Amino acid sequence: MTTRRLKQTHPPEPEAGSAPPASPAPDANGEAGIDVTASSPGRWEGRVRLEDGHTVPFVARRDGQQVHVWIAGQSYIFSPPPPTTRARRTGQQASDDIVCPVPGVVIAVHVSAGDEVEAGQGLVIIESMKTEQIVKSPRDGVVERLSVVEGDRVDRGMRLVVLVPVGGGESS
Repeated sequence: MTTRRLKQTHPPEPEAGSAPPASPAPDANGEAGIDVTASSPGRWEGRVRLEDGHTVPFVARRDGQQVHVWIAGQSYIFSPPPPTTRARRTGQQASDDIVCPVPGVVIAVHVSAGDEVEAGQGLVIIESMKTEQIVKSPRDGVVERLSVVEGDRVDRGMRLVVLVPVGGGESS
């Protein structure tokens, strides 16, 4: 069996110098302090001991190659790293689309076309299963186009925002 490391794809990882979120504390064997109490194919529930000593519940669900994890009210998505050959050839990210991480309803849109945004800035809030999911910008850029408005129903993988690099648009 091949073991592959997954990369956190949502929310974006914190920038260098900023405080990282709480993470699982290793036990005496150097493994994360995670207790799984319920499991079914593609779904796990349990408790995780964080570095700060608190123990909090978690739920994890596998969806294709992605693993969705909910810990202490925060949502995380992990995926296999994208192939690097395309990004190296083009010199930019494979896609400028910011996609919806969960199905739900758009309850707030915090940006407009033309707005300049920073990595980690909240763009859209989605209500899913009575919880709010904040979709954040993965990098600095300019909002080229919005594909949703408040009240829209959205599905996982649906494009919410098109983000281009700062100065990436054509000048008139």
